[in-house]
Amino acid sequence: MDNQRDTHNKIIDSTIHGNVIMGGVVSLLAGPKRTLRLLVAVVCVMALVGAGATYWALQSTEGGIGPELSARYDPERGDPGATAVIPRAVKPADLPAVDGCSAVRTWSHTQGGTDVGASPLSVSMVGNGHTVVVEQVRATVVGEPRDPLPGTVVSCAGQGVGKRIDMGVDLDSTDPIALIGAAGPVSFAPYFTDKYVYLENQKPELLSLTVLATRRSYDYVLTVEGSVDGKHRTWTLKDGDRPFHVSGVRPERGTELATQGNGWQTTYGTGSGERIRCNPCFDQDEQEIPGTSVAAAPTGYTFTSAPGAELGEFPAPSKERPSATTPPLTVDDHDAESVAIAWAVTSGSFDASHGDTGPAAVLGRVRRYLTPELYAAGGGLNACSADGSAWPAELTERQGWSVVLQATATPSQDQTDPHDLAADVVELEVPVYCAHLAEDGWFQRPKALTASVRLHRQPDGRYLISDIGKTEYTFPALIDPSLQP
Repeated sequence: MDNQRDTHNKIIDSTIHGNVIMGGVVSLLAGPKRTLRLLVAVVCVMALVGAGATYWALQSTEGGIGPELSARYDPERGDPGATAVIPRAVKPADLPAVDGCSAVRTWSHTQGGTDVGASPLSVSMVGNGHTVVVEQVRATVVGEPRDPLPGTVVSCAGQGVGKRIDMGVDLDSTDPIALIGAAGPVSFAPYFTDKYVYLENQKPELLSLTVLATRRSYDYVLTVEGSVDGKHRTWTLKDGDRPFHVSGVRPERGTELATQGNGWQTTYGTGSGERIRCNPCFDQDEQEIPGTSVAAAPTGYTFTSAPGAELGEFPAPSKERPSATTPPLTVDDHDAESVAIAWAVTSGSFDASHGDTGPAAVLGRVRRYLTPELYAAGGGLNACSADGSAWPAELTERQGWSVVLQATATPSQDQTDPHDLAADVVELEVPVYCAHLAEDGWFQRPKALTASVRLHRQPDGRYLISDIGKTEYTFPALIDPSLQP
């Protein structure tokens, strides 16, 4: 009876101790001639595999466990403006209770959502007894970039908190290398120009990395370049076994669900998820961060250059005439907020060159959102006309147009429970921000008008507007100073 026993190998002082190769040789000598050639080939392959495994083991275990690097999505970061797109229709009643932006981002990810504009990652690195120098961090795009993703945009405005080592990567750039970051914005200055990150023995080093994407959507992996004990090394970091992904920012206006910590509201606007850049950047003590200033920042970005700089609340309206009088809208007529937003955007969008002669000209376009009684009475007030019955004479003379920059539907003070939005009668406050323009460059400084909208639920479950009241207040400054009168 053959004497069988387990085989074990150990690496001691770079020498293999064991009987795997020895056992192969014994079988080789004992076999017939034909078997001999086969076993010679087997032994050669085993020897090559063993040598490769030994080399790998020596490289990875010499001096202890090798350096460990990993990356993950970091929903708990206090990044201002946690914006994600959910690949389905979402109503305010579907959303979790507001408990900070980290909870909103975590919920969005569990629903299959994708970060929009900026995705916060944490990179954990530990040397484990080796001399490790990180010389560069870059993002590598996997596959072809895509258009911004469709779905419901969910946004939370929070206050950034600086921690760890702040870096950023811009996937829209031709060379997406690590940039110097601040507590929120990302600079245009490379991080690894005159400095490196050195890893200590057992102390983890945490990089707080903001991955930016505005123009397109991307799948990507992180590449960390450096050295281990003086030898060049490159690490590729993924989301488990697949690439990370981030969505670009939609250029067209649309609706989103947003919160500033005091409940959810439906908002119509553009640029949700786009991040402000800094040149230079400042820390939370309003001290300039060294090395963050570049002589000429790339065009096409919104950025601040001083602590507390006022950028205004909205990007400037396009100077090009809209192709359609009413922008495309996705309306859920069983959702009171969706109906109110649709009325505001439709009634505030008119174009004299298309035959619109006054606010009454839009009555036919908003009819589907009004009760028969309100429609018969003239449709109520207009979202972008201060007195509801006329618009500026210059708009007609110059064949101009009106656009809605932003509209927000918020429950009235008497309706603070989200379930009130499904009541038979829903009352909403709808601030509407408009602009009047013409092709010759004429631009009227707009006003912010708040409409008090009452909606009644119909027997078929649809909501229709039964009454509209309005107040007026000053519109904030626009980002583009060239459009200010």
